[in-house]
Amino acid sequence: MRISLAIIGVIFILFCASNAQAEIYTCKDDKGDTVYTDSPDACVNVEEVKVDALPALVPSKSIAIPNNNRSVVNEDDKNAYTELVITSPINDATVRDNQGNLTINFRAAPALQTRKGHKYVVTFDGAEVYSGTSTITALKNVDRGTHSISVKIVDASGSTKISATPVKVTLQRYSSLQNSVNTPNDGNNGNTGTGNGSFNFPGNTKLPTSPPPLAN
Repeated sequence: MRISLAIIGVIFILFCASNAQAEIYTCKDDKGDTVYTDSPDACVNVEEVKVDALPALVPSKSIAIPNNNRSVVNEDDKNAYTELVITSPINDATVRDNQGNLTINFRAAPALQTRKGHKYVVTFDGAEVYSGTSTITALKNVDRGTHSISVKIVDASGSTKISATPVKVTLQRYSSLQNSVNTPNDGNNGNTGTGNGSFNFPGNTKLPTSPPPLAN
């Protein structure tokens, strides 16, 4: 019982000392047990307990603890492009144009960040054919055959921000070699007519320059 009272007494002393340094007294009660009190009249033969002043505690600045689970998103990532698509021509499309004209359309999401110096770069068969902010590129006099189209967005330093999936397109143009016009066959060993029913002489035929003389 004395040990328990001693422990309680120490706790009581520390508590009271932290509260404006109140005066603490000790004495014996009627049963001979040690009693700690803040009143000098609580019992006879009371003695004051000297307690050293505790240093004042000054709260320190809070220390920020980094949260390893929190993702840090920079400005570029927040405005990152999510889509860049060539909308026309579609992949494996065939375009017929005798002048070799070809129009390329594409779109980006979000919109092109021109204030940051971003721009589109269009390549045709590996060669750059356009660089700017328009989403339409018109090409002229494109050779017949199959071609590859690519589009990307670059920043002011030329670094690629996003690239579209390349598409292939086949351009068909009229050729002078394809002169198989629809003229009717006259049935004379493959020799063709003019298309109006008249007969064409072979190229090596010598026609008379004047009519033959009349027979007597």
